[in-house]
Amino acid sequence: MSFLSLDFILYIAIVVGVYFLAPRRYQWMVLLFSSYGFYLFAGWKLVFFLLFTTISTYTTGIILGNLNIICQREIKSKEKQLERKEKKEIKQKYNHKKKVWLIICLIWNFGILLFLKYFPFIIAPINFIFEITGISYEIVNRTWMLPLGISFYTFQSAGYIIDLYRDKFEPERNFLKFALFVSFFPQIIQGPISRFDELAEQLYRGHRFEYTRFKYGIELMVWGYIKKLVISDRLSIITSTIYSDPVTYSGFYIVLVVILGWIELYTDFSGGIDVARGVAQILGIELPQNFRQPFFADSLAEFWRRWHISLNNWWRDYIFYPLTLSKTFTNMGKKCRQFFGDTTGKKMPIMLALLIIRVLNSIWHGAYLNYFWGGLYHGILIALSFLLEPQIKAIAKKLKINTECMSWKLFQYARTFFLICIPKIINTANSYDEIFLFFKCLVAKFNPWILFDGSLYNLGVGRRELQATFLFVGIGLIFSIFQEMGYSVREKLDEQNMIFRWGVYVAAICSIVIFGVYGLGYDVANFTYMQF
Repeated sequence: MSFLSLDFILYIAIVVGVYFLAPRRYQWMVLLFSSYGFYLFAGWKLVFFLLFTTISTYTTGIILGNLNIICQREIKSKEKQLERKEKKEIKQKYNHKKKVWLIICLIWNFGILLFLKYFPFIIAPINFIFEITGISYEIVNRTWMLPLGISFYTFQSAGYIIDLYRDKFEPERNFLKFALFVSFFPQIIQGPISRFDELAEQLYRGHRFEYTRFKYGIELMVWGYIKKLVISDRLSIITSTIYSDPVTYSGFYIVLVVILGWIELYTDFSGGIDVARGVAQILGIELPQNFRQPFFADSLAEFWRRWHISLNNWWRDYIFYPLTLSKTFTNMGKKCRQFFGDTTGKKMPIMLALLIIRVLNSIWHGAYLNYFWGGLYHGILIALSFLLEPQIKAIAKKLKINTECMSWKLFQYARTFFLICIPKIINTANSYDEIFLFFKCLVAKFNPWILFDGSLYNLGVGRRELQATFLFVGIGLIFSIFQEMGYSVREKLDEQNMIFRWGVYVAAICSIVIFGVYGLGYDVANFTYMQF
């Protein structure tokens, strides 16, 4: 069931009605049945993957929780006789057992994810080895149906297990409640990736119907649909037209497609998140913010702190910090300090960890070499900016550059956007030949007049629709500016007169109906990140 279908709207209406009519102590059960009902629409066979992740992480969580309890009891029963060293040895013994269970659970779940998502890339080197060694056998390449939201619920469940290993909270011992945490349907398609200690209590407690919360949720959903149907799907027609024939659409067309490609991706992904957060907010549940005006980032590192926040926080907390605090990286830091000096040497392990995170993030989006190069590009630039930060500040101070004024901020925004646009061509191309072709076509012509002479109306989108799309891009930019300044657009709208407010509501809904890419016979594209 797509977020874009009328079936989804009807489903939400039924769920909301049943949810608030049910006694509050049973509302979590309504959410559980609704979540699995929603998932069954995607295909009943795929539910088994969701159940496997739920059962394996629940069981491992109980084991980890019990080991924590046993460890504490053993120390407490012998506390007077034990020395500090002996207490540490007992903790290490149980930590070793916990680590074994943690690794087994992570291998099970990420193994399934990697197998289903990257099967063609796993067998390719194996078949190559068979070929060069003369073995007359070939593993048949199959296209596996990727279960809905498998990346998101796998990462969310893995975070739960790792937090239990760290003894951050007690395990959830009610299996059905834990199943709800894993499968909560508004977020299972596109995220955000939530933490157990932030989401679980909201899911399990009852909620009264609140008009303001209901209204805010509807507003967020409507804005999400505008982003997707009016902006992203229109822009995708233009970008696909240019990308399909870069020889014809060369020069500033390539510049345009890279810029519009980022806007398309942002409105697609953030639009889906807005719908998910809007539905959850209607039900009284606050999902974490996943985007924070990413195009107002003043550096690449800041961009990734604002883009897909929940995933990047996951990388930070469960990969980056453990890497930088590990014995291997600590020893590496010591050796680097001896070789490069204290200032540079202590930064080297952090730079390597930053590089690993960015490459992992890119490969998560696709196991292609162009994604790897894109991740490497971001990782190297972020690592270098971290290394050279003192020198850059010193140069700015020596040149007497005012780094607090608006013009400098605008320069930083433009610089960051330029830097993220470079690998966009690399990630979009299907081969190295295409990459070279795109860059060749980029410099083949100097034709900036296409932006003003009506050429854009020949890219598959009519004048009226394109003007409406750019109008809403401008509105989105204004909203982002207000949000960057700390204002809530919805709260500001609440302060206006009723006639004005309802005029905005009607105009927004009419814009979706009139300018949205939808209709009979049109197979509307799913939100981009549903495939992950």
